[in-house]
Amino acid sequence: MRTSAGELALHGRLERREGQVLLVLEERLRGYNTFLSGTLRLTQPVNVAELPVRILTFDDVTVLSPLSTVMPQAAVGTAWSGSLLMPHGSRPPAIPGDLARAAAEAGVDTGNWSPAEARQLLTFLGEAGPGPVRTERIGLIITALAAAS
Repeated sequence: MRTSAGELALHGRLERREGQVLLVLEERLRGYNTFLSGTLRLTQPVNVAELPVRILTFDDVTVLSPLSTVMPQAAVGTAWSGSLLMPHGSRPPAIPGDLARAAAEAGVDTGNWSPAEARQLLTFLGEAGPGPVRTERIGLIITALAAAS
């Protein structure tokens, strides 16, 4: 049995591209390293206990490309569902250098963020370009994190 650092319940539809059946996800994966391989436990339209797949996330879509020929020959457009076992798990958020320095100076630990909190705070910071707005947002983030600890 393969080991897995993460398991995600997924849904999508089957599409055929250049003679190959691909599993297109309903929603793009966010927060996971992709262009890697994983194992799909397919439950619909048929049961396949372990389907090795390559995980490909692009700007607006994530596609699972089967690495074996044991792909069920279902009709294009058919819905599918299953669980994706990801040996590499979720991707830790990258803390920008300026925020990391400010956190270290303030004695704030950024390692205790929940994934949702990290996404929210880093998106808030990422929307500010260099300059006074970014500096102000870093200050707000540090203040909020210091108050929470």
